[in-house]
Amino acid sequence: MSVKEEFENRFYEEVEELLILTKESAGGAAIIGDMLRPSLEFIASVNGKTGELSREKGRLEWLIKNVPGRAGWGYDFQQFGIYRIKARKSIPVKLEPYMSKTVNNCYMVLEVLEKNASEPRLEEIRKQISKPVIIKEEPLGEFELDRQFSSFQGDMEWLGESCGVFLETDEEDGDTACKALAILRELHKDLKNWDDKFRQYAAEKLTDLANEWLQEEEDGEKADPITKESFAKRLEISEVSITPDGDITLYYHDDDMFWGHAVEVDANINGEILDAEIVG
Repeated sequence: MSVKEEFENRFYEEVEELLILTKESAGGAAIIGDMLRPSLEFIASVNGKTGELSREKGRLEWLIKNVPGRAGWGYDFQQFGIYRIKARKSIPVKLEPYMSKTVNNCYMVLEVLEKNASEPRLEEIRKQISKPVIIKEEPLGEFELDRQFSSFQGDMEWLGESCGVFLETDEEDGDTACKALAILRELHKDLKNWDDKFRQYAAEKLTDLANEWLQEEEDGEKADPITKESFAKRLEISEVSITPDGDITLYYHDDDMFWGHAVEVDANINGEILDAEIVG
């Protein structure tokens, strides 16, 4: 069975007409054999036959050829756009715990009939979700909701360095981040101690690996070995991401110890540091 046939077999034969309000733009795809499967989520939809509005979040998918020199993703969907489309709905499957509910509210796009379509109910929803939602928290900073990623994003001062902050919303597609913000406050109260622990853990876990990555100096001499102390000092904070459940992920610039890769440290607000690895 071809990739195309296998993909299309996931969907009913019936062709439906829908109006959809997109949550995000088309900007990526999964590679499947010689094909690409772009996808994006939508926030709400209107059934073209019945006129019924659904606030159930869903997903759009389609296939395009993976060829050299390809430009774009087949359909130019933009964030918070309203589109009239022809599509086939996915055949329901049993959802595993790790699977999103959008798997069973997924549509295979056949044709875009109208861009910038007009639909009063979808336009009202778009108006509501397009309003900026901002958290101002002194002395931490200002964080604005990015609905595409269900997180508030901004910058804060981290021991004299600028640090990007990502606070996941209290619930998916929500507009508050009270739990993650409370965890950030706890971090900030004793930031120097927390930061020392993160750096020391990363040094314990990764210093030996950093020495394996050592490059020769320009004159061909071997570079001086990296100690755990110097490893910890060379890390430079880049980003911190916090979930409502108390999970904390930190990213540090590596000062070229791993040739430009980032160092990721995973921890939780209970004080447990879970792992450190190089990423990117």
